[in-house]
Amino acid sequence: MAAGQFDHIHITARDPARSAAWWADMFGAEVLPETEIRGIFFAPVLLDGVKISISGPRPGEGGAPGSPGPSAAVPHWGLEHLGIRVADLEAAMIRFAEQGLAVYERAESAVFKVAFVEAPDGVCLELMEPK
Repeated sequence: MAAGQFDHIHITARDPARSAAWWADMFGAEVLPETEIRGIFFAPVLLDGVKISISGPRPGEGGAPGSPGPSAAVPHWGLEHLGIRVADLEAAMIRFAEQGLAVYERAESAVFKVAFVEAPDGVCLELMEPK
């Protein structure tokens, strides 16, 4: 094994199964088998060979059913955004608008049309259409 090997991206969600279904619907991600590890529910997906582990809150953590206290602040220092290539940016933007998801910024470079958009669970996506 190499000194370091990429394994996954981890997203915490209030409803991991619903979030996994959203990734499958929006981007064709493959929904992987759900599991529970140390009392934490996981609903992972595979997108273009990259595993996205979507979990619920830890037991006793704010946001978990029946747990006291607030959820962790979102966004937090760490992951800034995920970049997703799309074939048709305008079609993707229509689907995001239909769901009431925010568009933070649109831009264009010599090689890409891009839009930074809101995804469920406090995730920011950079949608990129090659020119």
